[in-house]
Amino acid sequence: MENVRRKKKNGRFVLAVVTAFLLLFASACGQVEGGGAPGADVSGQTVMEGVGSGGSSGPLEDSRGPGGESGSGDEAGEAAKEMTVHFLDVGQGDATLILCGGEAMLIDAGDNGQGTNVQNYLRKQGVEALKYVVCTHPDEDHIGGMDVILYKFDCETVFVTEEEKDTDTYRDVADAMAQKGYSRTLPVPGQQYPLGDAAFTILGPSAIGSGSNDNSIAILLTHGEDVFLFTGDAEEEEESALLAGGLPLDADVYKTGHHGSRTSSSKDFLEAVSPVCAVISCGEGNSYGHPHAETLNNLRAMGVSVYRTDEQGTIVAASSGRGITWNCSPSETWQAGEPTGSAASQGTSQESAASQGTSQESSGVQGAGSSQGTAQDAAADSADPAYICNTNTYKFHYPSCGSVKQMKESNKLPTNASRDELIQQGYDPCKKCKP
Repeated sequence: MENVRRKKKNGRFVLAVVTAFLLLFASACGQVEGGGAPGADVSGQTVMEGVGSGGSSGPLEDSRGPGGESGSGDEAGEAAKEMTVHFLDVGQGDATLILCGGEAMLIDAGDNGQGTNVQNYLRKQGVEALKYVVCTHPDEDHIGGMDVILYKFDCETVFVTEEEKDTDTYRDVADAMAQKGYSRTLPVPGQQYPLGDAAFTILGPSAIGSGSNDNSIAILLTHGEDVFLFTGDAEEEEESALLAGGLPLDADVYKTGHHGSRTSSSKDFLEAVSPVCAVISCGEGNSYGHPHAETLNNLRAMGVSVYRTDEQGTIVAASSGRGITWNCSPSETWQAGEPTGSAASQGTSQESAASQGTSQESSGVQGAGSSQGTAQDAAADSADPAYICNTNTYKFHYPSCGSVKQMKESNKLPTNASRDELIQQGYDPCKKCKP
């Protein structure tokens, strides 16, 4: 099992000490009941090591106690309990589930076609209620499925910015909140909230401007010495504001902004974050060219390990507070999604339209560790199979599809099963070759 040592930084240590002190102080002041569900079992590579931390629930300024069992003085030195971060495969969109200490948090919920898929995934993880819901910004590929989540789960705190959009998607979310009696919690930079044994800090936005992407809620999640950064679709304007804001940005795992677009993840911002790993959430064969070559090149030059939902399906990171393990190995393709030649200009215009919240492609949520189904039984004996299945992403392609050339040989499953049979077995048709 590969072990990649994590970079030690004085700022990280100070942040962990301050967070631990605040959490322990909150723990000593009282207790509230915790909700949510346990995380999924994962296995994979250890990529980082550090030290653990205790935890509490509710905003830290409220000095409320921990959910579940409270820690005594004798337990203060124990390592933090496991936290799992699930980067859901929702096609060309974003949805991230965080589970820690019996509490659950959801950041975005994919596009309008993904609400039920995200709901089902949460149910499979045992989630019954959500401690926090974060609507990073009102674009359809981020909050399209959120109305379903708000209806189906009891949600304690719902973060929504002041930005409003004249779209059916935004109205659906607003209507769901009204019908369920939820009030909007505005994100305030610097405000810190506990989640089980973890805590997260609101980093932005510091102001609401004309560009929806640059109004994204940005969050730094800390569990012991393991740190995750989420920035929604923040582009260079908001990244510059985050750099000027003075709050810590250094993170082990960076949820890459705007699906790996060149408009996000500027060099200055990446240098400040200095991630060990990055996760890109985008749809296979998406028409926007995500992730862009410039972003991939910058990450590669920094030696960052990259995980991609378009290649690997749902990605799960498990944090012990002392290190992070993954349910899969990093991507090795470094394959950009950008079109070439005459198609490039079309992709650029589509990218611009995407930033305005237009509809996106979607594909079903693919859970980690799923079986290969019975497609294996229909594996082709001939040299000319009808389809090629990717057993990692659970998508099927025509043999001539360009994505087949990018697959690892170990993930290829030639089959003569029919299209309907493959769909029944849980495979999704490739959006690029459209089998």
